[in-house]
Amino acid sequence: MTRDQMFACALALPGAEDSTLHGGRCVRVRGQWIVNEGREPDALALALDLETLAFLMETEPQTYFQTPHYQGWPAVLVRYEAADDARLAEQIEKAWARRATKAQRRARP
Repeated sequence: MTRDQMFACALALPGAEDSTLHGGRCVRVRGQWIVNEGREPDALALALDLETLAFLMETEPQTYFQTPHYQGWPAVLVRYEAADDARLAEQIEKAWARRATKAQRRARP
């Protein structure tokens, strides 16, 4: 998946909006970011719960990682070009579901 495809995947979800955060592009749901340009080249930040990000970093450290800036926060960096597209799309949807309303989640096919 490319950077643009990752943003497009997130923006295809109900209620997702193209926005900015600290001068970089991000996707927000209900005002909270779910995908964000990080400071790392060739990686984007994804807002996930701590349990999921710990699992991803353990099972796919070549794809999912954190820098000291993100440690302790519910966000993981993703080397999107190294990621399995289907698994990454699933993680983007998980990030969206954390921020979406119940009605938005019910409406999602």
